Amino acid sequence: MGYRSPYWDYSENTLDLLEEAGFLYDSSLMARDLVPYHPQRWQVNWETGNIAGPASAILEIPVSWYLDDFPALAYTGNQEGMSDTDGVLRRWKDIFTYAYHHQENGLYAMALHPQIIGHGHHMMMLSRLIEHIKGHDGVWFATCEEIASVWVDDEEDRQKMLRPDVRGVAPVPDDYGWPGK
Repeated sequence: MGYRSPYWDYSENTLDLLEEAGFLYDSSLMARDLVPYHPQRWQVNWETGNIAGPASAILEIPVSWYLDDFPALAYTGNQEGMSDTDGVLRRWKDIFTYAYHHQENGLYAMALHPQIIGHGHHMMMLSRLIEHIKGHDGVWFATCEEIASVWVDDEEDRQKMLRPDVRGVAPVPDDYGWPGK
């Protein structure tokens, strides 16, 4: 069972709640763009640098604004939207082609909204993208759950899960130079 946050909103409690509920994967974060990973908890320290804490057992299937149909194709009155489908298709093909040739165990996770991609001319573009992807050997069309259920953690993943829990945010120093400080 997995989770994708609406609007990709994530709080400092989301990961804990997903773990407590027994989720297998999340697909809401963007720390990497083409490879699954285990999100880590962090301690933010303004003066000495951030400290990485333990990685979650939950597998993150990363998302990307570049692979979301909404920013490029939706009309909202105050953003790009309604882009030329040839340009969007070219971007989506380029991202896939890069991942295919340069990213071992890469994945291509799109965010498609039925009210956006479901328009006829967008469906034609999506069909052309699928045909492009199908033209490459070794490609697997899978759900996020299928990916998460066959993912095998490597030694680096296991070591990150053993790190001490150091989460938190140190106060901003008085001399940091921010307005009001």
